[in-house]
Amino acid sequence: MVRSFLATARAHLHNMTVNFGRTCMPWGPKRSLFAGGTGALFAVPGLVMFAHDPGAPRAAAYLAAFAAQAVFSVMSDYVMTGRNSVWHGMDRWYASGMTVFMIRFAHSALSPAHVFLAVPPLFCLYKSKDAILRNDFPAFAVWHGWWHIMAVAAASHCIDLANGGGGLVKRLEL
Repeated sequence: MVRSFLATARAHLHNMTVNFGRTCMPWGPKRSLFAGGTGALFAVPGLVMFAHDPGAPRAAAYLAAFAAQAVFSVMSDYVMTGRNSVWHGMDRWYASGMTVFMIRFAHSALSPAHVFLAVPPLFCLYKSKDAILRNDFPAFAVWHGWWHIMAVAAASHCIDLANGGGGLVKRLEL
Protein backbone atom coordinates (compact mmCIF):
# COMPACT_ATOMS: atom_id res chain seq x y z
CA MET A 1 0.00 0.00 0.00
CA VAL A 2 2.83 2.43 0.86
CA ARG A 3 4.54 1.72 -2.47
CA SER A 4 1.25 2.26 -4.29
CA PHE A 5 0.64 5.53 -2.41
CA LEU A 6 4.12 6.82 -3.26
CA ALA A 7 3.73 5.84 -6.93
CA THR A 8 0.36 7.57 -7.04
CA ALA A 9 1.74 10.74 -5.39
CA ARG A 10 4.71 10.78 -7.79
CA ALA A 11 2.39 10.37 -10.77
CA HIS A 12 0.18 13.24 -9.55
CA LEU A 13 3.17 15.59 -9.14
CA HIS A 14 4.46 14.56 -12.57
CA ASN A 15 1.05 15.28 -14.11
CA MET A 16 0.90 18.69 -12.40
CA THR A 17 4.27 19.72 -13.84
CA VAL A 18 5.81 17.83 -16.76
CA ASN A 19 2.45 16.61 -18.08
CA PHE A 20 0.57 19.86 -17.29
CA GLY A 21 -1.69 19.82 -20.37
CA ARG A 22 -1.51 16.12 -21.13
CA THR A 23 -4.12 13.53 -20.40
CA CYS A 24 -3.13 10.77 -18.00
CA MET A 25 -5.96 8.47 -19.06
CA PRO A 26 -4.45 5.30 -20.55
CA TRP A 27 -7.83 4.36 -22.08
CA GLY A 28 -8.11 7.53 -24.17
CA PRO A 29 -11.25 9.69 -24.57
CA LYS A 30 -13.62 7.44 -22.66
CA ARG A 31 -16.23 9.45 -20.71
CA SER A 32 -18.10 8.79 -17.51
CA LEU A 33 -20.92 11.13 -16.54
CA PHE A 34 -20.42 10.13 -12.90
CA ALA A 35 -16.66 10.80 -12.89
CA GLY A 36 -16.89 13.99 -14.95
CA GLY A 37 -20.36 15.38 -14.36
CA THR A 38 -20.11 15.33 -10.57
CA GLY A 39 -17.43 18.00 -10.92
CA ALA A 40 -20.26 20.49 -11.45
CA LEU A 41 -21.16 19.96 -7.80
CA PHE A 42 -18.10 21.97 -6.79
CA ALA A 43 -20.25 25.10 -7.12
CA VAL A 44 -22.31 23.94 -4.09
CA PRO A 45 -19.91 25.04 -1.29
CA GLY A 46 -19.78 28.50 -2.85
CA LEU A 47 -23.57 28.58 -2.94
CA VAL A 48 -23.66 27.55 0.74
CA MET A 49 -21.39 30.49 1.66
CA PHE A 50 -23.40 32.86 -0.53
CA ALA A 51 -26.70 31.69 0.98
CA HIS A 52 -25.52 32.58 4.48
CA ASP A 53 -24.73 36.20 3.66
CA PRO A 54 -24.96 37.26 0.01
CA GLY A 55 -23.82 40.79 0.86
CA ALA A 56 -20.59 39.72 2.54
CA PRO A 57 -17.49 40.49 0.45
CA ARG A 58 -16.15 36.98 0.93
CA ALA A 59 -19.41 35.35 -0.16
CA ALA A 60 -19.00 36.41 -3.78
CA ALA A 61 -15.33 35.41 -3.73
CA TYR A 62 -16.16 31.94 -2.40
CA LEU A 63 -18.91 31.54 -4.97
CA ALA A 64 -16.54 32.56 -7.78
CA ALA A 65 -13.75 30.29 -6.50
CA PHE A 66 -15.96 27.23 -6.22
CA ALA A 67 -17.71 27.97 -9.53
CA ALA A 68 -14.27 28.12 -11.19
CA GLN A 69 -13.43 24.75 -9.63
CA ALA A 70 -16.65 23.32 -11.07
CA VAL A 71 -15.78 24.59 -14.56
CA PHE A 72 -12.18 23.32 -14.42
CA SER A 73 -13.34 19.94 -13.14
CA VAL A 74 -16.04 19.36 -15.74
CA MET A 75 -13.84 20.60 -18.58
CA SER A 76 -10.97 18.33 -17.54
CA ASP A 77 -12.84 15.25 -16.32
CA TYR A 78 -15.69 15.16 -18.83
CA VAL A 79 -15.39 17.44 -21.85
CA MET A 80 -11.66 16.95 -22.52
CA THR A 81 -11.13 13.60 -20.81
CA GLY A 82 -8.61 11.39 -22.56
CA ARG A 83 -7.39 14.23 -24.81
CA ASN A 84 -4.52 16.62 -24.23
CA SER A 85 -5.76 19.99 -22.99
CA VAL A 86 -4.66 22.86 -20.78
CA TRP A 87 -7.84 22.18 -18.73
CA HIS A 88 -6.12 19.15 -17.13
CA GLY A 89 -3.24 21.17 -15.72
CA MET A 90 -5.53 23.97 -14.60
CA ASP A 91 -7.80 21.46 -12.82
CA ARG A 92 -4.89 19.65 -11.15
CA TRP A 93 -3.37 22.85 -9.79
CA TYR A 94 -6.65 24.53 -8.85
CA ALA A 95 -8.10 21.42 -7.17
CA SER A 96 -4.88 20.93 -5.20
CA GLY A 97 -4.95 24.57 -4.10
CA MET A 98 -8.63 24.45 -3.14
CA THR A 99 -8.00 21.26 -1.15
CA VAL A 100 -5.21 22.94 0.83
CA PHE A 101 -7.40 26.05 1.25
CA MET A 102 -10.33 24.03 2.63
CA ILE A 103 -8.08 22.10 5.02
CA ARG A 104 -6.76 25.44 6.35
CA PHE A 105 -10.30 26.80 6.48
CA ALA A 106 -11.54 23.80 8.49
CA HIS A 107 -8.61 24.16 10.89
CA SER A 108 -8.84 27.91 11.43
CA ALA A 109 -12.60 28.50 11.20
CA LEU A 110 -13.64 25.37 13.12
CA SER A 111 -11.00 23.22 14.83
CA PRO A 112 -7.96 21.05 14.11
CA ALA A 113 -10.23 17.99 14.37
CA HIS A 114 -12.28 19.19 11.38
CA VAL A 115 -9.19 18.72 9.19
CA PHE A 116 -9.97 14.99 9.32
CA LEU A 117 -13.03 15.64 7.14
CA ALA A 118 -10.53 15.74 4.27
CA VAL A 119 -9.61 12.05 4.74
CA PRO A 120 -12.61 10.41 2.98
CA PRO A 121 -12.42 12.60 -0.15
CA LEU A 122 -8.64 12.27 -0.34
CA PHE A 123 -8.95 8.50 -0.01
CA CYS A 124 -11.37 8.50 -2.96
CA LEU A 125 -8.97 10.66 -4.96
CA TYR A 126 -6.11 8.30 -4.15
CA LYS A 127 -8.18 5.30 -5.26
CA SER A 128 -9.10 7.06 -8.54
CA LYS A 129 -5.44 7.91 -9.23
CA ASP A 130 -4.45 4.33 -8.40
CA ALA A 131 -7.09 3.05 -10.86
CA ILE A 132 -5.48 5.18 -13.59
CA LEU A 133 -2.10 3.60 -12.86
CA ARG A 134 -3.75 0.16 -13.05
CA ASN A 135 -5.60 1.07 -16.31
CA ASP A 136 -8.95 0.29 -14.64
CA PHE A 137 -11.55 2.65 -16.12
CA PRO A 138 -14.60 1.34 -14.17
CA ALA A 139 -12.78 1.76 -10.84
CA PHE A 140 -11.55 5.21 -11.87
CA ALA A 141 -15.05 6.33 -12.81
CA VAL A 142 -16.53 5.25 -9.47
CA TRP A 143 -13.74 6.56 -7.23
CA HIS A 144 -13.34 9.87 -9.08
CA GLY A 145 -17.06 10.59 -8.90
CA TRP A 146 -16.97 9.84 -5.18
CA TRP A 147 -13.93 12.13 -4.78
CA HIS A 148 -16.06 14.98 -6.15
CA ILE A 149 -19.10 14.12 -4.00
CA MET A 150 -17.13 13.64 -0.77
CA ALA A 151 -15.05 16.80 -1.30
CA VAL A 152 -18.19 18.86 -1.96
CA ALA A 153 -19.91 17.39 1.12
CA ALA A 154 -16.92 18.08 3.38
CA ALA A 155 -16.43 21.63 2.09
CA SER A 156 -20.14 22.45 2.29
CA HIS A 157 -20.33 21.02 5.82
CA CYS A 158 -17.37 23.10 7.03
CA ILE A 159 -18.61 26.30 5.39
CA ASP A 160 -22.10 25.83 6.83
CA LEU A 161 -20.77 25.13 10.34
CA ALA A 162 -18.38 28.09 10.20
CA ASN A 163 -21.31 30.37 9.31
CA GLY A 164 -23.54 29.27 12.18
CA GLY A 165 -25.42 26.55 10.35
CA GLY A 166 -25.88 23.05 11.67
CA GLY A 167 -23.78 21.42 8.97
CA LEU A 168 -24.95 18.67 6.66
CA VAL A 169 -25.91 16.29 9.45
CA LYS A 170 -28.35 18.80 10.96
CA ARG A 171 -29.70 19.85 7.55
CA LEU A 172 -30.36 16.28 6.46
CA GLU A 173 -32.43 15.39 9.54
CA LEU A 174 -36.00 14.63 8.60
